[in-house]
Amino acid sequence: MKPDSHSDHPTWLKAMSNGALGEARARAFLLDRFWVLERSVDVQGADLIIQRRLTGKNLLDREAPRLGVVQVKFFGTPATSHFVHKEYVIDDSGTPRDEFFLFCHTGTEEDPRLYIVSGRELHETFPPTARDGHDGYTISYSRLTTAGRFEVTAPKYSLDRIERQLELAEFVKNRRFLAWALPSVDHDSAAIDPLYREPIDNWWGDIPEGFQKIKRTARTAMLNVEEVYTLLGQVAEATDPLAAEEVLDEIRYHCRDGYGRWSISLPDRLHDGDLFQVCRRHKKIVDQLRADGLLDRYLRMKDSLRAEVVAHLAPRWPVSVSTVHRLSMSYDPATLVVARIESRLVEIDDPDGIPEADQKSPSDLEKLEHSEPGRVVYRWMPGRYGSWKEDASSPTDFLHSTEFRIYYECLDAVFTMKYGEAIG
Repeated sequence: MKPDSHSDHPTWLKAMSNGALGEARARAFLLDRFWVLERSVDVQGADLIIQRRLTGKNLLDREAPRLGVVQVKFFGTPATSHFVHKEYVIDDSGTPRDEFFLFCHTGTEEDPRLYIVSGRELHETFPPTARDGHDGYTISYSRLTTAGRFEVTAPKYSLDRIERQLELAEFVKNRRFLAWALPSVDHDSAAIDPLYREPIDNWWGDIPEGFQKIKRTARTAMLNVEEVYTLLGQVAEATDPLAAEEVLDEIRYHCRDGYGRWSISLPDRLHDGDLFQVCRRHKKIVDQLRADGLLDRYLRMKDSLRAEVVAHLAPRWPVSVSTVHRLSMSYDPATLVVARIESRLVEIDDPDGIPEADQKSPSDLEKLEHSEPGRVVYRWMPGRYGSWKEDASSPTDFLHSTEFRIYYECLDAVFTMKYGEAIG
C-alpha cells in the first residue's frame, strides 16, 4: 500500500476524506449492475443500499424485491482496522445475512484496490470482538488481504456474485417453513446456493438446471402428499363412518401398493447421484480457488480459451472433417495468469496431426494431448461435429456450445496439476 498523500492532515479530516472516497468508489463500481438507492441516515450499517434492476417489481409490492446492504470501509494504512456490528452481519437466529456486503477500499488513485466480503464470509473468517459494549467483528488489513481471497480482480464476476446473493436472499425471505402441517408448495424452484452458479465446467452438465429438475419433481411429490394429507384430515374429522369409508377408498387408490400394503409412491427422479457427485467436485474447486484468491483468474482462463477458439475458428468456419485444431495454452502455474494461447489447424495425417494409432479410437480424436504445470495442449476435430450444419451462418454460437468438452478438460487439468484430482 502506498503512503497516504494526506498524512499531514488531522485524523478527523483524513477519516472523513477516506470515508467519502470509499463510498464514491463503491457507488461507481455498483452502478454498472445495480440501482444504488439514497438514504438520509446510516440505517442498520448501510452506507449504500442496492437493488437489482427489476422493472417488474417495486418497493410497494406485496412481495417487494430484496435490497442489498453495503457498508464501506477505507484502509488508509496497513495498521488500519475497522469494526462491523454483529447485528449488521447476522440475523436474530444467528444466520449470516445474504444481503449484506462489506466493501473495503485501499490505495491511491494510481493503485486503487477493492476487497468485497459477504456477510457469511465475514462471520466465518474474521474474529468476533466487542467494542464500546457492542458485539461485532474486527476487520484488520492483514487478514483482509491475505492470499487475495477477497480482492476484486475481475469486476464482472464480483458483480455476478452479489446479484446471485440477492436472488437467494429473495427466495429465503419468501419461502415458508414446515410447521405442524405441510408447507405450501409455492416456491422458487430455481433458487440455489450462489456457489453452484460459479461458471465452472464439468463432465455432467448444468448444475442449477439439474437441481431445478429435482426440485420440480419434489414439488410434484409434495402435491401428492398434500392431497393425501387433506384426505386423512377429512377422515379424522368425519362424523359419518360411511362418508369416511368413501374417503378411505380414495386414499387407498393413492396409497396402496400391489401387495396390499399402505404406501405413498414417490417419483424416482427425486435423486440423481451424478448431479450430487458433480456438486461435490464443483464445491471443492470453488472453495480451494477462493481460499487462494484464484477463482476469478481461473474463470478468466476459460474466457481466454473461449475467445481464442472463436477468434481462430469462426473466420474459417466450416472446417474440413479431416482438420485438427491444436490449442496450446501457457500460463503461470502460481498465479494462473495466462501468458499465451496459440491455435493451429493441421490435417489429421500431418506430422503434427493425430498419430495413426490414435485414429482408430473415436475418443482419441479429441482429447487433452499434453499437460504439465504451466502448459496444456488440447486437440479436437471441429469438422466432425454436425450441429454447425443447422446454422452455418452462426459459427460463434456453435463454438460457444462446445465449451463443455474443450474448456472443461483443459481447466480440469490446470486444477488437477495444482491441487490434485477433484472429487466427482
